[in-house]
Amino acid sequence: MQLDSYLEIFTTMYGWAFANIIGEALTGTGLVVLPFMVMAFNAWRQAKEQGAEQIGVFGLVDSIGTQLIVGLFVFMTCFATSPLTSLHSINLRYQPPPTALEPNPPEVSRDSGTGSTYDAALVDAIDGSMSNVSGSLAHVPAWWMTVMAISSGMNHSIKAGLNAGQSELRAVEELARIATIEDPRLLHNIQRFYSECFVPAQSRFIQMDPADLTAAGRAIIATTNTEYGPDDTGWMGSQLFRTEPGFYSDMRSVNPVTGFAVDFSRDVDYYNASSGEPLPFEGFANSDWGRPTCREWWEDTRIGLREAMITHSSDWQALWGRARTLFSSEDRTKDELARLAQVKANPMFVDPTQALGDRWYQNARISDPAGMADGVARTAGGVLSNVGLGIVSLLSYITSGPLKNGLLMMQALILMGMYMFLPLVTFFSGYNLKVMLYGAIGVFTVKFWGALWAITVWVDAHLIRAMYPVGSFTLTDIFGSAMQGHKRMLLNLLMLGMFIGLPLLWTGMMAWIGININASLTDIVKGADGTARNITSSSAGRGRR
Repeated sequence: MQLDSYLEIFTTMYGWAFANIIGEALTGTGLVVLPFMVMAFNAWRQAKEQGAEQIGVFGLVDSIGTQLIVGLFVFMTCFATSPLTSLHSINLRYQPPPTALEPNPPEVSRDSGTGSTYDAALVDAIDGSMSNVSGSLAHVPAWWMTVMAISSGMNHSIKAGLNAGQSELRAVEELARIATIEDPRLLHNIQRFYSECFVPAQSRFIQMDPADLTAAGRAIIATTNTEYGPDDTGWMGSQLFRTEPGFYSDMRSVNPVTGFAVDFSRDVDYYNASSGEPLPFEGFANSDWGRPTCREWWEDTRIGLREAMITHSSDWQALWGRARTLFSSEDRTKDELARLAQVKANPMFVDPTQALGDRWYQNARISDPAGMADGVARTAGGVLSNVGLGIVSLLSYITSGPLKNGLLMMQALILMGMYMFLPLVTFFSGYNLKVMLYGAIGVFTVKFWGALWAITVWVDAHLIRAMYPVGSFTLTDIFGSAMQGHKRMLLNLLMLGMFIGLPLLWTGMMAWIGININASLTDIVKGADGTARNITSSSAGRGRR
């Protein structure tokens, strides 16, 4: 039987174990026969109220017999259990959907183990050690086993019919969201590059006349350049800084960088023993490592900072493998990942002139009240802006993975509760035939949520592809950029509405269908009772004549 989550394998076992315990309590106390006694009493009471002479003995016997047969049928199919319909006679399975980290996940099952943390924590659901009740706790009444099998088969067929799952871009976004930089040495190197190379280069760019740039440099930051554009100089791996003379190619690290060997043609401030020149001073010794140019420090394919940022952990390697299909070139992909890594590392450059406090506020407070008021207004505006960005970030954090996993866990627990209460509902209904219908509709409705969530993922994959066509975005656009926050909000709100709204709409429609079917069944039963009474009355009249 194909289920919808790891947890559902165990909650299905738990739900029917609790149901068997409740059923054992009803059977052991003898209460299980009480509904049959109530049926016989109600038939006799109805005969008395309608007049026994009109119904006759045979009519009364037929009425009691019919109710008892129907009740016995409901009891046998919806309450009584049998080893033939045991959960241990089938293998509960689950096929995990493809994810960014595992594009081809293997199918797991209860009998072979799920490979999840549930195996050890919920093992008593499998072996039955959760209870002291003797006998198997995995027996399921025949009707509910049939309903579960049909519901699971329907879900599996619908999921198999969808030939596209999670979008590649959504998978990359999911990986980008969970990727972190925890290596303190890498964080230190990122901070060093930011302070020793990027900040000086950006300062030089701001202070220079744009006309002094080469034609190639002006083309890189032109507003018509869709690949780089004016914001290219806002991050450490700027294409302009890497290619324009006077920037990274002519700048060097302030201090030696581990991994870069001393190169005397570059490290002219180092002492070269082969030159025959005397030591600068007694005891002078070169550093173990050289001072690379900023371009070498960034671009070296073996020990460069960019390479370290995008391949230093398995998560980043997986992200690199998935992102390669989204961008036009390998260099562009590396830049996108490095730019995302910079957002994750969040390097800071502290201006020493500002280290002791906010100078504008102190000066304004002392000599310019108007300046102070302007500063307060700017501060208030910044607070409001941060609140807005915080709301955007909160909405953008809603992704299909965590949301769907949470809903699947909720579905599994709801099903467990339904399975657990089915014996009690069947008993308290007096083994009513309508319970079979209502219970089947309820189980099928909740089980079908899994298919609706699969459809939601499929729709989301198409919507995100429409809003972010290949080549028209950066990773920071969909993850770290406030400029693109409205797109992320719209997509995630639509996805949230579908993940929650579709099951609510479906459940409401099924409830409406159940009410209508109940009314139809009631009319049919009333019509059948009326017909039976008429036939009985006619027979009794002919007998008297």
